[in-house]
Amino acid sequence: MRRRHPTAPVTATAALAVAILVAACGSSPAEPPVGTGGPTIPGGVASSTPAPGASAGPEATSVPDQTGPPAGTPVAVATDEPVATDEPVATDAQQPGASPGADACTGSAENRDFFAAAAEAMSWDVYCAVLPDGWFVETGAYRLADGGRLDVTYRGPGGERIEVRQGAWCVGDAGNCAPRDHEIGPASFGDRPGTLVALGGSEQDGFAVYVDPGSAPSWAATGKGLDQASFTAIAAALHRVTE
Repeated sequence: MRRRHPTAPVTATAALAVAILVAACGSSPAEPPVGTGGPTIPGGVASSTPAPGASAGPEATSVPDQTGPPAGTPVAVATDEPVATDEPVATDAQQPGASPGADACTGSAENRDFFAAAAEAMSWDVYCAVLPDGWFVETGAYRLADGGRLDVTYRGPGGERIEVRQGAWCVGDAGNCAPRDHEIGPASFGDRPGTLVALGGSEQDGFAVYVDPGSAPSWAATGKGLDQASFTAIAAALHRVTE
């Protein structure tokens, strides 16, 4: 059962940040997220960049994998103090509607625990992707400050990418929060109605589905390396973790 948290000021030092780390062969372990107070772990760290209009505050950090692990490579999830893991964790993609809660989410057991924790903590509905074999969680993080936000990127077997942003990730002008080349028409973000847009003049530029852009909460899925039909099918299959 999801807990609804009342709106209350959250100081930067008290903001909780949770990050997903990729346990890929050859990747470097990450430093702890900003504000966690954990020990420093050697390795390069790339900080996640807020979308246009997003509020300021401490951000969880993630370490993107530049080459990408082969299909089926396990993905580890860190909590307060990210550490590398040498223990293999089996991944298993599931079909839409296979089970309630986070059990349907693509990824490892740790990934599903991550989505379940986010859904319990947020006051808005949290979604995860349900993808075919060969897809994996590349990077991801969530935080509770300023209304909460969650950002997850998935990579496919051919280098395709899906990014899912949720919560107060961009508040303000809807045009800045929902960039596009042109609007295509209605589409679904899981069980929510949204708007499908083209991000450029060709399919190679990618597509996006926006729900309530500029509001808090809002939801967005963007995809590159996919044709329009494949992307809209993935967006429509996004699974609502919140029960």
